[in-house]
Amino acid sequence: MPVAKPPGVAIENHSVKKIPQPEELPPGVPSPVLPGTEEPRSLGDMMREAELLQVQKAETDAAAAADVEADATAQPRRQKRVNRAQLRRYARERALQALYQWDVGKSQASDVRKQFLDGQDMSRVDVDYFVLLFNGVSHHPETIDTALSEALDRPINDLDPIERGVLRVATYELMECQDIPARVIINEGIEITKRFGADKGHRYVNGVLDKLAASVRPLEMRRR
Repeated sequence: MPVAKPPGVAIENHSVKKIPQPEELPPGVPSPVLPGTEEPRSLGDMMREAELLQVQKAETDAAAAADVEADATAQPRRQKRVNRAQLRRYARERALQALYQWDVGKSQASDVRKQFLDGQDMSRVDVDYFVLLFNGVSHHPETIDTALSEALDRPINDLDPIERGVLRVATYELMECQDIPARVIINEGIEITKRFGADKGHRYVNGVLDKLAASVRPLEMRRR
């Protein structure tokens, strides 16, 4: 039945939006809810939602704190200061390694020295002392070997290469480094042989250096 048009009032044509029926919706799309027909949320639902938000915030804060801690841990730690005795111990060890390469590999002393100075980690090494020891032995091998041979019970070439290198370094120190006590030099030779040499090789090194020190530094060794 047609709607009567009141006098003086214009009636506009409004298009009515059609609400799709559930069977007309694509799969997975929920049915629309008409305004005013929503189910009211209970107090328990709201409390659970608030609790969930608090848990999520706590997890986010914890993750952020972990990131900050990781960044702080990643900062480079200050290296422990190495004292002079340790610097010289590392210098002796590097000199031994370089002399081993020079001796066994028949390499040029200058090439080996440059290789170690340029290519090895020398951050904890007394570099000047390393150069002193390496040059002292490699530049004057006949002088060192002649003095050392007086304390040996066999030809120097029959020695284990590591023990030969340790003994050469210690011989140079006993002869040329008078500021270092003989017992310190002997003990350093023993400890380095324990680390790099053959099993019980340090006993042989100890005996040789005791005999050599008594010959090279008789007054000092007599005062023990």
